[in-house]
Amino acid sequence: MINNFVAKEGRVYIYISFAIFVFSYLFICDTLAFITFFITLFLIFIYRNNLKVKAKVDSLVSPISGEVVAIDKIDSQNVVYINVGIMNSHILIAPKDSLVKEEFHKNGLNFCTNSYKAKELNEKRVLSFDDIKLELISGRFNISHEFINEIKVNQYDKIGVFINGIVKIYIPSSYQLNLKFAQKVKVGEVL
Repeated sequence: MINNFVAKEGRVYIYISFAIFVFSYLFICDTLAFITFFITLFLIFIYRNNLKVKAKVDSLVSPISGEVVAIDKIDSQNVVYINVGIMNSHILIAPKDSLVKEEFHKNGLNFCTNSYKAKELNEKRVLSFDDIKLELISGRFNISHEFINEIKVNQYDKIGVFINGIVKIYIPSSYQLNLKFAQKVKVGEVL
């Protein structure tokens, strides 16, 4: 039953937290059990799988939930910056039907994403979907997870989990964007 509600990337953390809860409740103290119980509930919330089956659309969809913090125009591309917080949905989906390919991966630290050091030293991944690129810059609370690679995906297919940080979406100017600054977007919404 937990398989339907929790992403597989988070099951190990939830099981470990629940085991510590049971052990501490039975053998150690109720205070530690109380704390680990709430940690278990928090992990279930973080790794919840709230994807709904949706009909395919011809336009681009948001790959993750968050808040639009900037929209730039660089050369012939629009760059949308989405800040993913702890309370957002963390499932990363394919924005369109294409071949997903990981172009770049750099392990790094987990600084606050608002600092200059974060842009240089934090973990970074670049995923490409034909003409669209996603750049994932990890934040303070991000845990490194594997992403699918070199696979043909359909729109709304899950490609990974991204807990916290900045997602830069490089979109060609040929796409019409209906986004505004400080707008909250949900995973699967039309951009």
